[in-house]
Parts: sequence; structure tokens; C-alpha cells
Amino acid sequence: MKKLKRKLSSSRLIIIAAVLLAAYLVSILAVTNVGQTRLKESQQRELNLKVQSYTSMLEYFFNVTNDELTNLSSDKSMLTYFANLASGMSMQYGLGASLFNLNRELNRLIYNTEINQQSVYQRLVLVGYDGTVIADTAKNQGTRFDRVNMPHIREQSLTIRVVKEDDKYPYIQLVKRVGFAGKPVAFLVADLNREVIVSQLTAQEHVDSRSRMDLITADGDIFIWDSLTTEPQSDEKNELANNIFFEMEIENTPFKLRSWFEPVNEKDIFTSGWFIAGLSFLAVPVVFGLFYTFMINNANVILRTKFEESHKQRRILSTQNQLLIEEVEKRKASEQELAYQASHDALTGLPNRNCGNDRLEQELVRAKRSNTNVLVMFIDLDNFKQINDTLGHSAGDQVLMQSTARLLDSIRDTDVLARLGGDEFLLVIPELNNLDSATYLAARVLSLFDDPFIWKNQELFISTSIGMSVYPQDGNNVQQLLASADTAMYRAKQDGRNAFSFYNAAMSADLQRTLDLDGRLRQALARDELEIYYQPIIELASNQIIGAEALMRWHDTEFGFISPDEFIPLAEKNGLIHLLGEFAINKACMQAAEWQKIRPLHIAINFSSVQFRHCDKLFEQINAGLMQSGLPAHKLDIEITESLLFNHNDEVVSLLNKLQAMGMQLSIDDFGTGYSALSYLQKFPFDKLKIDRAFLQNMHESDSDRELVNAIIAMAKALNLKVVAEGIEDQWHADYLRSMHCEYGQGYFYSKPVPAKEFEALLHQYKEDWCR
Repeated sequence: MKKLKRKLSSSRLIIIAAVLLAAYLVSILAVTNVGQTRLKESQQRELNLKVQSYTSMLEYFFNVTNDELTNLSSDKSMLTYFANLASGMSMQYGLGASLFNLNRELNRLIYNTEINQQSVYQRLVLVGYDGTVIADTAKNQGTRFDRVNMPHIREQSLTIRVVKEDDKYPYIQLVKRVGFAGKPVAFLVADLNREVIVSQLTAQEHVDSRSRMDLITADGDIFIWDSLTTEPQSDEKNELANNIFFEMEIENTPFKLRSWFEPVNEKDIFTSGWFIAGLSFLAVPVVFGLFYTFMINNANVILRTKFEESHKQRRILSTQNQLLIEEVEKRKASEQELAYQASHDALTGLPNRNCGNDRLEQELVRAKRSNTNVLVMFIDLDNFKQINDTLGHSAGDQVLMQSTARLLDSIRDTDVLARLGGDEFLLVIPELNNLDSATYLAARVLSLFDDPFIWKNQELFISTSIGMSVYPQDGNNVQQLLASADTAMYRAKQDGRNAFSFYNAAMSADLQRTLDLDGRLRQALARDELEIYYQPIIELASNQIIGAEALMRWHDTEFGFISPDEFIPLAEKNGLIHLLGEFAINKACMQAAEWQKIRPLHIAINFSSVQFRHCDKLFEQINAGLMQSGLPAHKLDIEITESLLFNHNDEVVSLLNKLQAMGMQLSIDDFGTGYSALSYLQKFPFDKLKIDRAFLQNMHESDSDRELVNAIIAMAKALNLKVVAEGIEDQWHADYLRSMHCEYGQGYFYSKPVPAKEFEALLHQYKEDWCR
């Protein structure tokens, strides 16, 4: 009975043990399967985060390189080169220096841009829009940029592409379009260092990581890393098919990152569920239990290691994200700084032209809403260019900064002060009460410049001219108000500077007439519509014509007769005076040469002081006129005004001496109306002195005018100068001047200026009278 109980107990124990063992094995298999599944899921998440971090890192890398190329394409050296190229500068004068600075900036970017002590760029090339290479950091390597001229590259601001040459590794190339004056002019081509990209994408890889990565584009693939396909003869496609695969697009680039990773059950055979099951059924339960316990513990260690590695990668990713956030903040601050620089003047800190126009637009909107007036002041410093030319731009900058400080101290917080450029300022006064207030404000601004400016213990005195327009009387938008104020400012300058002027409609009419005359004068020159009139010069003792003064006349089909007092100053401003002078020289010399057959006479030609700014050119014109006409040099009189003497240089003195040495006569015209410094008469080689007609007008009634004429004649005699009196209107003038031993005269008493044919008739008439 006891034995039976023992057997039953043993059987039950065996059954219980078997059941327990089976349950134990089942639980072991279940735990193993769950652990295997969790391990695979953990690996999948870890690898997904790793690939995401790689793509984010590469996206950030391309964003940074794009910003660097954008900054380089708008760099000062880049813009200076294309500005010099557009202005027609040669390599010897300006263009070569700007190209040298541009090359230096390209090389500086290569040497200063590194990641982990590796240069980001292998090569930087600036390619013209026509495909020619302008600047290249790699010398004597040829060109590889025939594809830059492809239409899709021309249409994009930035192109990222893969380039492969012969048997070399393919590399990534960035093509950045460069613009100037609103138009594309070139491409900035950057070859990226492949090793930098590889190091960015393999920061977490090593030989035992069992992985592979490639960059995929439509232009070609770039191999990054491979520790999977170690057998060169293996079927790569089949070998990669059983691995974990990811394909992620890299934002803002044409690339996709393909990656393969070995699954965890392939890394270690002891993690296989079937292997553990076989050991469980074949091994002794206890040994199996101990061994399986060891394997579970080992699997747990692997899981913990993987989880720790995942946490480590997350920490690294978190650090990188923090760095990315900091970089984004820096970029935001940089963008804000750039926005400020784009809207403010770098020297004075004032709003620039664009910002000033925007502020004025805002004030006009408020004024329209509140039905108030707005005063617009256009402020221009007088003779500011002289300071820059004589003392340098540092002195000019100091004057501009001190002027800004004075203006800011005198205006309200609601007023707007902007620098339009150069020495021009814009002052906007909202809610203007009346014109008396505007007059008071303008006078106060003028008074700000009464005190001297200090630069290096030197006092500089500068005045200002102010033009003013008022909204809405003088315009209802920014452009009209600024144009009106600018017109009024130029009127203030014409009236003598250091003054202010309000705009009125007549100013626009005068300005429009000036603009129309400018165009008509150019057409008149092209169409040969200008004429030369001649006024006889009489020898008072013999009452005979001994010369003629050549005077230019212009009869326009639209405006009628245009006075020389109007179109000659216009020609001096727009640069046409040299063409007018050449026309007068050729025409007058040719005509005078023909008249020598009737009787020998001199021809006098007036010259502007502006023509003497180019002495070599003027000498060539005079010499060419004499050569072509055959007129002897001693028959030509050169008449110049006193303003040339006051602003002369050594080159002018040399030219006058050269002309006199050739035999030409030199006359000082309109003596007494300019500076009249007697030292000029001794310094310059004059032959004649012409008394201006203004001194003869009141000689009948004015004793002082007669004495003044007497003094001028006496002074000329003392200096051995011949005297020509202009403006002889009657016989009394002629008799009086003859009694004072004045040699020559001209005026309406003898003849007004007449065309060549009428003057030739006068020559014949005087010749017949003389013969009788």
C-alpha cells in the first residue's frame, strides 16, 4: 500500500515535474519570443532615429552652405567687380583690383570653412553667364562647367547636382546664381569635399556596426559607407535584401539617403529562438535551465546595452538639436541685423532712402486720414564735394555724422530724418500748422550750420540749401513730393546757396524747359542746326573792319530763338560744350580763311572755362581747325573769361603760353565783371583786354562810369595791352573812346551780329568806302 502510494506519488511528481518542465519550457520559449520581438522593435526605433539624425544633419549642412554661397554672391567684392565690369572699366583701371579682391574672398571661404579640420569646399569657381570662367580657386585644372548653361540651372537660384568625371569618385556640386542690378550675371560653382559629407553621415558608424549607406539622386549615386557586403564576389542585391532598409528624403535637396542595417538575430546566433528550443529539448533539464537562464541574462544584457546605446544616441541627437536651435537663433539675429542694415545708413545710423520713403508714405496715410499737412524738406550740404576732394572722405564722413547729430537734436520724436545718399537728407514734419511754421523750421535748420564743424582741430564751415514741398498742395504721393522738394532745393542753390525755397509750379516749368532744351540741343548738333554769326571789330582810328567776333546762334523750330546765355551754360553742364566749341572753331576758322581774300582780318572766338578742363583736347581742336582751314595762327584771337583765371592750374598756363607761341592773340573778355584781380593780367600772356558793354551804357550821364573806363584803358596801356570796347551804341561812344586812345570797338553802332553772307557784304561796303 505504501509502495503504491509511493509509485502514485512518484508518477504524480513525474507528471507534475513534466508539466512544470513543459510549462517551464513553454514559458522560456514565450519569454524568448517576446524578448526577440522587443529587441527587434527597439533596434528598428533606434535605427530610424539614427537615419533621421543623419538626414537632419545633412539638411542643415546644405542650408549652411547655401547661406554661405548666398552671402558670397552678394558680397561687396562680388558686387564691386560686376559694377566695375558694367561701367566698362579695364583690367588696368579698377577691374583687375576688384577681380583680385574677388579671388581672395573665394580662397578665404575655402580656407576658413572647415568641419572636423576638413575643408568643406574643394573648389570655388565664378562662371560668367556666357560660360566663361571669371575666377577659380584651383589653378590650371581646366573647366568642367559646360552644363552650367542648361536652362533648368539658369531658372533656379541654387542647383545641387552630382558630377562624375572619368573613373573618379562622383562628387556634389552646388551652382548658385549671381545677380547684379536685378539681372543674373554669373554662376558661383562650389565643389563639396566628399570626405566631409561621409564623415557627417558616418559619425555613429564603425566596422562592427554592420551597415551600409548611399546618397541617391537622379544624376547619380554617391557611395558613403559599407560594412555589410564584405565579400567582393557576393550578389549584392540578394545580400542586402534580408537587412533592415530605410529610405528618407533630405529636405531642400535632391538627395535620398538609403541605408541597410543587419537585424539583431543575424548578429548573434544565440539569440535565435529555434536554437534555444533545440537545446531545451536535447539538454538535461537542469543544465538546460541553467544554460537558458544564462542566455536570458545575456539577452537582457544585450537589451540593456541596446537601450543604453539608444539613450546615448538620443542624448547626442538632443545636443545636436540644441546646437541647431542655437544656430537658428543666430540666423534670426543675423537676419534682423541684415534687415536693419538694409533699411538704415551704415555711417549715420539714419533710415536710408528706401526706409525714408516708406516712413513718408506712412505719414501721408495718417495725414490723409486726419486731414493735416505734411512738410517735406530736401536738405543738401553746399560744396560738400570740396571737403572730400581736399581733406579726404574721412573728413567728409565726420561732417556727415556731426550734421546728423545737429539735425537729430533739433527735431521732434514724431519727425522723420533720413539720409538719401551722399550729402542729401530728407526731413519729414507731420501735422504742419501753416507755411509760417515751415519758414521758421527751415530757418532753424539753416542756423544749425552757422557753427563750424571740427575735424582734427580744424574748423570747417559748411552751409546748406533746403527745398520744401507741402502735402497735399505740392503732391499727393511720395514721388511727387520728393521731386517737388528736389526742384525747390536746386532753385535755392541757383539763387546763391545757404537758403531755402518753397516749391511752386513755375519751377517745374523751368525744369521741364531745361530738360526739353537739353534734348533739342543734342538734336541740333546732330542735325547741324546751329549757326555762327559775326560782329565786326572796328579799328577806331581808321574806322575800318579789322576783325570779327564769332558768336553762336540757335533758332529752334519749337522754341524759336534760344539765347546763348541760356544754352551755353546748359552745354557746360551736360558736357556738350566741347562739341559746341569744336563746331565754332572749325566753322569760324574756315569762314575767316575765305575772307582773307577780301581783306586781312582777325577772327575772335570765345572759349568757356569748362573747355580748359581738358587742355590737351582743346589744343587738338584749335590746331585741327587751323590746319583744315589754312587760317594763319596769328589771325586767330582766343577770348577767355576771368572765371578761368581764378580757377586755373599749371596746365592752363602752359596751354596759353603754347597758343601764344604759335602766334595766336589772347584776349581777356568782359573785363571788370568777374574777379578783376590785377595779378592775373601780369601772370597770363594777354595781348588784348575787352571792356564789357555794361561800363559803356551810362557813360553819358555817369561821371564814375567814365572814370572807370578811363582807368581800365590807362591800366591796359601801362601793361602794353590793346583795348577793345564792347557795346558802342552811338557816335559819342566812338568819339570818346577814340579820344582816350582805345584801339578797337564793336557794337550796334557799327553792326549787330549777322550771318556770314551779311558780314561779307559789310566787308565789301567798308572796302569801297575806304577806297573812295
